[in-house]
Amino acid sequence: MEKQWWKERFIDRRSWILDHLQELTMNSEEALTILLIDFMNEHDMNISHGVLAEKLKKDLEDIDNILSGLSAKGYLQIRYHEKKIAFSIDGIFTSLQEKTMHFDESLFDVFEMEFGRPLSQMELQRMSDWIENYDQKLIQYALREAIMFDKKSFDYIERILIEWKNRGLQVQDIEDGKR
Repeated sequence: MEKQWWKERFIDRRSWILDHLQELTMNSEEALTILLIDFMNEHDMNISHGVLAEKLKKDLEDIDNILSGLSAKGYLQIRYHEKKIAFSIDGIFTSLQEKTMHFDESLFDVFEMEFGRPLSQMELQRMSDWIENYDQKLIQYALREAIMFDKKSFDYIERILIEWKNRGLQVQDIEDGKR
């Protein structure tokens, strides 16, 4: 079974949801409900229609309609698991899987190894932005170049990437020794 990228420790699911809100077909009540369910799941809190109604200041019928709508869109699954009801929002992430970028865990691992520490959430977001704009191999070459000059800095790596882009350099050019 393929590893689910949204369950990785470096992924802030709620930030991802907020960042991709325009691509998801949810109204504001549904989005708030999804964010609340994710929060409650993360903190192993008991989730029920009643609890959601209380926290969202809605009546049970409204909550039922919101949850039904989310289930119909494939964003929410409600199952009976280990003697309790489990709310899963995995459908949010799988619904956009073809449209969204896939994280290359090895690239993140390389950065963490070279930096000698776990990357911050801001650094991870910056890397995911790079991955959308640059070939991952090019990012690795920029990291390697920064390390050669003892510059373990995201700003420095980004300047290398921008310079290479401005000069029209591609992965093959770097591999051929062009700088």
